[in-house]
Amino acid sequence: MRIKMVGIDHSKASLDYRETFSFTKAGVKEAVKEIKERFRLKGCILLSTCNRTELWISQCDNKKLNTVNPYDMLCQIKKIDASLYGEYFVERDGSQAVDHLLKLVCGFDSKIFGEDQIISQVREALQLSRECGCADMALEKVFQTALAAGKRVKTEVHMCTVNRSSASDTIDILKSALGDLKEVPCLVIGNGQMGKLVVNMLASCGASVSMTLRRKMHGNDEQESIVPEKCQMVPYDDRIAQVSGKQVIVSATLSPHYTLRLEDVKELLKQPYISGKTDSEADRKYYLFDLAVPRDIDPEIGKMPHVKLYDIDSMNSGGTREENEEQVQLAMDILGEYQEEINRWFEFRHYIPKIKEIVDMVSEDTVQRFISKSSEMEEYDSENSVEAAEASVKKATSKLLYGLREQLPQELWEECLEALHRSASRETLKH
Repeated sequence: MRIKMVGIDHSKASLDYRETFSFTKAGVKEAVKEIKERFRLKGCILLSTCNRTELWISQCDNKKLNTVNPYDMLCQIKKIDASLYGEYFVERDGSQAVDHLLKLVCGFDSKIFGEDQIISQVREALQLSRECGCADMALEKVFQTALAAGKRVKTEVHMCTVNRSSASDTIDILKSALGDLKEVPCLVIGNGQMGKLVVNMLASCGASVSMTLRRKMHGNDEQESIVPEKCQMVPYDDRIAQVSGKQVIVSATLSPHYTLRLEDVKELLKQPYISGKTDSEADRKYYLFDLAVPRDIDPEIGKMPHVKLYDIDSMNSGGTREENEEQVQLAMDILGEYQEEINRWFEFRHYIPKIKEIVDMVSEDTVQRFISKSSEMEEYDSENSVEAAEASVKKATSKLLYGLREQLPQELWEECLEALHRSASRETLKH
């Protein structure tokens, strides 16, 4: 199993270090294509979220080509000195890497234990790699099996989590500080998945919500977007002006640059907020939430006297593994089944060269028989007929042989294939 991964995440690295290795979607596509080509890999997948960046690679069988480890690959792509950040990364290979991915898709390694978003994030990472032609058969099998395992765990095992996303963390913090959120003026910068989730949660609490809408890269038409109910849409370019009068500001974009800079908002936020509720200190503060990596909001804004700024590292962590001990064991039993499935799949791949040899021998034998039989026919297209016969036999024989993986116990695979190989080699079959 020539699968390796390297990753940096919230358990070992602060946000400052994680955002150094973060990628936008466009950046992921560029990176996987460059990594695959530069290091002559069979495949690679790059997972980049708020809490982690992971590079998965499928190496070639030629050991001479496997001289660079995935951490160095990542540093070279990022143009970063590899000697600076190695202590924050973990490298895994083979079954250890697979075990990590299975637990990852269940949210066991997430900052918010058991959270749901990681499944869609892993699925998106696989899809982006596919679009670039970088997801080889081995990585496809590992990621597809992990996603199936995660979906089953989410369906059959019910974790006790206080929070399941950064969006719900945001709501909990606001309720704790302000109590009732009815009519609280809010601005959400970013209309992606996270932005819409926050908007819907705020609106369901009765808040007065505005959300920015970007324009297309070329032209002036607004992007097509499903506008959440009870939400006012405002142009992204007007976001600074929209800060005025808002007590809550949430930013969740994929921008590599700050959406809010200190110099843009310091005059707008220098006076205490007038809520009309009470004169408590909490009601007179502005609440800013930065749910992006790299960060959207200039950290200097958080130093202003009337501003409370949260980033994803200062949010609540939700439920814990200890609180879900019994459910975690149920999940681990399920994951064990999928781990065994992947192990069997990779073990069977050792027999592929022999299977191909058997297929070629059976194909040759069948073609000879077909030519001999066709010579008795009055009319036929020899070239096309031979090609059709050869393709059909190879497909049928491959289906038969690969089916042994499901029909036979693993301990019989080698014995069975050796017997089939000897049978296919018999000279008498060609006469």
